[in-house]
Amino acid sequence: MNVGFVVTELLDGRFVPWEKCLEWESYLDLYCLALRERGHTCVKYVPSIGVSRTESYMHKFGHEVKRVPAHNALIAPRGLLRSRSYEGGLTTIFRQMLGPAFTLNLQREARRDGVAILHYSSYYSLFFTPAFLISEMIPFVTQYTGGALPQTEPSRLIWQLSVLPSLKSSNAVLLGDYRSEKRSLVHGLCVPLRKLEFFNAPIVDSRVFHEHDKAEAQSSLGFDQSVRNVLCVSYIPPRHTLELAKDPYLMLDIMKQVCGQRGEEVVLYVAGWGVGFDEFREYIKERGMEEHVHLLGMVDHQKLPVYYSACDLVFLPIRLEKLNEGSVTIEAFACRRPVVAFKRHTTDDEEQQGGFLVEDNVSRGSQGFGVRVRDKGYLEEKGREGILMAQQFTLQTAGKRLEEVYTKVLRF
Repeated sequence: MNVGFVVTELLDGRFVPWEKCLEWESYLDLYCLALRERGHTCVKYVPSIGVSRTESYMHKFGHEVKRVPAHNALIAPRGLLRSRSYEGGLTTIFRQMLGPAFTLNLQREARRDGVAILHYSSYYSLFFTPAFLISEMIPFVTQYTGGALPQTEPSRLIWQLSVLPSLKSSNAVLLGDYRSEKRSLVHGLCVPLRKLEFFNAPIVDSRVFHEHDKAEAQSSLGFDQSVRNVLCVSYIPPRHTLELAKDPYLMLDIMKQVCGQRGEEVVLYVAGWGVGFDEFREYIKERGMEEHVHLLGMVDHQKLPVYYSACDLVFLPIRLEKLNEGSVTIEAFACRRPVVAFKRHTTDDEEQQGGFLVEDNVSRGSQGFGVRVRDKGYLEEKGREGILMAQQFTLQTAGKRLEEVYTKVLRF
């Protein structure tokens, strides 16, 4: 199929105001890489309150990243909505005003760049809410990248009313095999089934993420080969964040219970950082887990395959329905390592391809985790399942699927 005429422009709908995020290998950066390898031109637009005019940056994958101002002199002047720093980056008051302002600025950039199609990375964002304003000029697709949707009123109702116009204007909605999210889209947000296009959000570059020799990896990192080594790669939030997306504190409580059980010793390594890092370190001390938990801090993304290869199991402290969400899950699978996460619903299957889910209850969760983490044969079998699962999330698969969706949208 000849699709050389497609010029694919990617929009990062997330709020990314601080510099280090531009270096991340986000989903969208990997999509750009996948599409570039199929001969397409890609640009990623990033809404920013840290710049007063558009700034361009070349990502290490070879595509252009543009930081587009989220302020606009007409409706959200920088003088009134001044940015201020906090421990996580930059913020401002009345952030809802920035969505329409960013959209106006985006229109200007899109005209200048000759954009053929826009790809919003998430509709769960104040920068997606006014997307319908651009729909007459440029076709766009919307992607939901996973995670729980608001379940309680009035939050759910407010969110529904704010995103309905843009969802209605969207030419297609990309969604993976996420049962609850599909139900919400179709029944709660009235998205027609014909608009839904299957697409796996997380993808992995197998040239980087592949298994290394386990003994060599453990030796180079100083891992004890006589124990069960568990790796957690996660952002660290404050402990009392409402509606935690990630809950490493619950993971630690489960680990404490397991470490108190008889059997082979279990050690946890945590790679990551966040505004709750210091609080998490203190929590480790409170729980008396200093000998069983090692904080690695931020680990270079290119070095993560060695850490995955050195461990026996990867703990993703997120509530999931299936082990098909999150870049960590797929990266671990690509390195032939099993993954464990929390159940989102009590009815979710514990046994998963490539790993398992445990109850988000300390007592029941530690029982399910403790038995499996000490079963070497079980973990190795799950690792073999995982590497087969990873084949569904490759650069090649993602690039081909995006090409199909974009071509379909542009044709109609």
